[in-house]
Amino acid sequence: MEILIQKIKQFAAYLWGKKSELTDMDEKDLLLSKVVLDIHRKRSHKTVEIVPLFHLLPIHPINREGSLTSTSQRIKILHDKQEELLTKKILTNEALKECIPSISAIKAVRLSDDEIVAYEGNGRLAAMQEVFSSGDNISVEVEIYHFKRPRSIHRRIKRLRRLHKLDVGEPVIRP
Repeated sequence: MEILIQKIKQFAAYLWGKKSELTDMDEKDLLLSKVVLDIHRKRSHKTVEIVPLFHLLPIHPINREGSLTSTSQRIKILHDKQEELLTKKILTNEALKECIPSISAIKAVRLSDDEIVAYEGNGRLAAMQEVFSSGDNISVEVEIYHFKRPRSIHRRIKRLRRLHKLDVGEPVIRP
């Protein structure tokens, strides 16, 4: 029972931290909500996988005050621990919780072998990709969601990335 109460408190704190984003919501946020709902509703199963950091793509930019602040703090923490993390080469969920904690794991959908779109954990992803380079060969533990018929989910994810101009190389972090 105590664990359940702790999880409820963590979730409430997470929601409270997102309150400033409510006034900035637009149609892209509605589409994101629909995509996330469909991912959880239509998934056949999920797996935990170790994937190259730079195969992970964000589903949305980091462009809101709260997210920018959190991402900036995470970048600083990762810079401070960069040498230590480089020796590990694999950032497990536990390792990430130790240095840049969050309520959930990084959650993603695989579009192809080298394109995996994170729909949860975009701030952590942006911070890691800011601190490390593709040449560092860092991998990350993520939850990958699978579907019997993924076409519509993939299409919506690509549409959302296109609406955010992430498909044409726009920066992820947008102050």
